[in-house]
Amino acid sequence: MGKPAFEGLASIPTGQELRILLNSEHISYGEIQNTLKKKGVFVGKSDKSITVPILAATLLTPREFSSLIESSVDRESKPKVKVSALELVAPTSDWITPLKDLFTSNFNPGSNIESVQFVDTPAVVVDGKDRVKIPYVINRRDYSKDWISREINFSGEIVIERNGKNLKLELSSTHSSRETETINRLITSRISKVLKDSGTTQHDKEHKIIFGGFSDMERVRYFKRLTAGSLPILTPGSVNDMEISRDGNCPPLPNDPEVKWMNETVTRLRIDGEKLNNIFLLSEEKYYPHYYVWRIDITFPYQFRTIAGKHRVVFSFGPSLRSDSSRNEAELTVEPIRTTHDCTINADAKKELDSSLERAIRVMIESKYDEIVSERTP
Repeated sequence: MGKPAFEGLASIPTGQELRILLNSEHISYGEIQNTLKKKGVFVGKSDKSITVPILAATLLTPREFSSLIESSVDRESKPKVKVSALELVAPTSDWITPLKDLFTSNFNPGSNIESVQFVDTPAVVVDGKDRVKIPYVINRRDYSKDWISREINFSGEIVIERNGKNLKLELSSTHSSRETETINRLITSRISKVLKDSGTTQHDKEHKIIFGGFSDMERVRYFKRLTAGSLPILTPGSVNDMEISRDGNCPPLPNDPEVKWMNETVTRLRIDGEKLNNIFLLSEEKYYPHYYVWRIDITFPYQFRTIAGKHRVVFSFGPSLRSDSSRNEAELTVEPIRTTHDCTINADAKKELDSSLERAIRVMIESKYDEIVSERTP
């Protein structure tokens, strides 16, 4: 992906113009707060209703404005993965043949997305007996219609795979922008419909791990259990940071000196550190009903054959400030941040390692979800 150039900007937005940009979905809460901190302004709450007016009232230097936008682009362009599944009707079901005609003349997943065109159009690629890939690349113009005009490429991919002889088709959707996330959603919906219409699968909608699929206590418990890893490859991990939020639907915290200060002062809270596994917000289940966990950042030690190292991953349900309906439909997103190795490995070994780590993460998030469901009282 080419790096956009910001040098030589004709003007930097100020006042109302800057507020329009900062309030857009392109700029995150954290990016605004970090910019304020660099200017020596420290704000307790990260809500845009508070931080945007403060930053808009300041004068941004060209370097600060460029850094703000670059951070936004870098964040968005990192690959993020969502997983889902479909149940086959029978072990002998031919699910690959119906997908070969997935992209017909009346199905163009990018046709209604403004300022987007395909550089590499999505196509069904059969990658072995039980695996299909759908890669593509888009070009986005006018990344922010507010004030930034440029072109930038983003890639996306969907992988459909059947492991062993089980009846489950596993879908992994990788996106690197809002637009590729939307395109992936359209393609997976089409896949579900085509396979159901062909009599291959049981349902016309995939099974997903969503925010509303848990009670509040279950959700925190689920995030905590993700730290256990996925043996034998991923051993128990350390929590680097986590993000929680409290809104009007959360009951007041108990009159406990450790947490009661959060009742009137905290709506969103990000906690940074190292080895946060035992922090009371995760270790004390009595507090679980009083907040939502949206995001957790974990570093897992791993061992794959003769290769050892660390694999850092962020698990999240996306932005925390949503309407109740959209919040409940938010899907679990997996964002690999960094993988280190204790030795030099070649390209083939790295590809095999990455595939094994992806598989271990998928097994972990699905098995921990199944554990939560199995513990529910009938």
